[in-house]
Amino acid sequence: MENNHKSQSLKSRASSVITTNNRVNNIENKENIKEKPLWMDSIPEVIFLDKIRTKYHINSKPDEINPVIGEYDDPYNQRQGPVKINFSKTGNTIVYGNAESGKESLVSTLVYDIMTNYTAEDVQMYLLDFGSEALKIFRNSPTVGDVVFQNDKEKINRLFDMLQKEEKERTKIISDYGGDYQLYITSNNKPMPMIIVIINNYESFSESYGNEYDDLLLTLTRDGQKCGILFLFTASTYNDVRYRLSQNFRQKIALQINNSDDYLNIFD
Repeated sequence: MENNHKSQSLKSRASSVITTNNRVNNIENKENIKEKPLWMDSIPEVIFLDKIRTKYHINSKPDEINPVIGEYDDPYNQRQGPVKINFSKTGNTIVYGNAESGKESLVSTLVYDIMTNYTAEDVQMYLLDFGSEALKIFRNSPTVGDVVFQNDKEKINRLFDMLQKEEKERTKIISDYGGDYQLYITSNNKPMPMIIVIINNYESFSESYGNEYDDLLLTLTRDGQKCGILFLFTASTYNDVRYRLSQNFRQKIALQINNSDDYLNIFD
């Protein structure tokens, strides 16, 4: 008898809870009350740049080159948001990662976002593709000065000659603005587009042209930032970029790397 009494009591309580929940649900539906979910929805497996910009209300500024390259999901802190590379603030960038890490996808995404959200008066890119040569699809973009490959020795010579001359001319022009490139472009009507030189697969570039351009790159990556000439390298391992040269790159991004010790070296 006692067990039957307890069973009936539990059933009565369960029925009461269900009835209460149903009443609460009816009130929520009637009053259009929505509970805040405990967890955010996962970001989709396939991400489109246009949807990211719409989702987070991102608008580009001509005096701040800040392309979107993806979206992050931080479940522990329940945060999501766009991933950007702000060249105007962080300067030179190195992206480390093995062959399957998605380096070239990242670079292609970056170039695409720049060419669709900035004008040639805002930024000009020069792409040295020593990888799969997939960057050639951007050759006709107004914001892309040229795309050169491993065997284009003459084009590479002309490019570095142009960069040296441009660095000297710009340094002279912005000297009247305290040597501040950002101050010049925000206070002057004459355009001075940011120049971004992307060297995809830097280790191959170094093997082919290191003897000719290592010292020049050391100078350009150091002094060019002051006048709006910036570089982005992709490399497979930490040792692919000389230590002295890597010190001129404030921002370092590490994707998947075969040697786990490289993460410690990359981020000191």
